[in-house]
Amino acid sequence: MNKKPKIYYTVETKFWRKEIGNKLDFLQCGGDIKDAYQRSVKEFVNESPIIAREKAFRYFQSIVDVLYEAKGKEFVSDEQARIDLQAYLNSGNDFELFGDRPQDQRTKISDDVFNGIRVFANIQDAKSKKSIALQIHSINYVDYFERPDDEVIVSLKGLIEECKQYETHSYPYDKQLQFLSLHSIGGKVESILKTPFNWDFFTHKHTGKPLV
Repeated sequence: MNKKPKIYYTVETKFWRKEIGNKLDFLQCGGDIKDAYQRSVKEFVNESPIIAREKAFRYFQSIVDVLYEAKGKEFVSDEQARIDLQAYLNSGNDFELFGDRPQDQRTKISDDVFNGIRVFANIQDAKSKKSIALQIHSINYVDYFERPDDEVIVSLKGLIEECKQYETHSYPYDKQLQFLSLHSIGGKVESILKTPFNWDFFTHKHTGKPLV
């Protein structure tokens, strides 16, 4: 009889603790990049993976709340946090490239592109002990707010696979199930577990764009 895979969660952080401005000037003035940059991984494990998941999201929110406190503001919504917390995710050192033709999209280049606060569902095979990490939520560096955030689509695909793992291996998930219609962005109805992200708003905002 095949054993169930182990499902556990990690929260990974990569962000600036403070605004540093031009990185070269910051270093020349004796700034310490290691002190200015936060990088961490915290693991959440429980016999019931849904409890580990809940703890991971509480920890995620606690980080968001601390960053808001440093700004002297209060958390309002996940959507607004993606705007307000860019000061910690984008050091302001990105630069923009333009194509040769008028229809070419602008592109921003930045070494902050990997910055973010991310939640991962980790699926560990019972026999080999090898794990795959599925990103299921994040607040991350954003280049253009008017465009669909690629990280959101990464999280959506992770959520769909995470839910399949729960269902396939009969892990209970109580009232966390959510049915999500992706018809308007090129998909179908999918089962996912709830996150703070407003999927209804996202699918409405990008109606007609084949994102999945």
